[in-house]
Amino acid sequence: MKNARVLLVVACAIAATFLVSSFAARTRAQASAAQQQVLDMQKKFQDLTVAADADGVAALMTDDAIFVHGNGAAQSKSEFVGAIKAGQMAFSLYELKDPKVVTFNGGAIVSGLVDLAFKSPPGASAPPRVLHMRGSSVWLSTLSGWKLALDQDTTLSGPPAGALPSPASH
Repeated sequence: MKNARVLLVVACAIAATFLVSSFAARTRAQASAAQQQVLDMQKKFQDLTVAADADGVAALMTDDAIFVHGNGAAQSKSEFVGAIKAGQMAFSLYELKDPKVVTFNGGAIVSGLVDLAFKSPPGASAPPRVLHMRGSSVWLSTLSGWKLALDQDTTLSGPPAGALPSPASH
């Protein structure tokens, strides 16, 4: 009788361990899938912005989306979309490098280095102006899919650095 109880306890422990590890693996796979979906949406947003597809860009955003540009200027969704339609946001390049994605309950944050190149005005001989930035975007998971709620970029004064200096170097 005592051996049967021990075997039952061991069997229950093994089953519990299997269930917990199975749940953890499934949770990691779901997080990885969500991260890839958000990166795909970020790329789509960037591509539509370069294509000046204002309606496509608008469809990817929440109604109360906020854009904070590298110069500190902030725009609402309607202001950002309006600037695309008016040609004020004319990009030839919008590229995210070294992306990092952090998921949270109901959303995700995408951050990384961003290169933006503005289209040169017609007849201009100078190359397009390129900005190097560190950017972050907040995406929310909604019933209609991932929606961009916040985009914030900080202009880098020099070439992008891979890591921040350690506190000991100050």
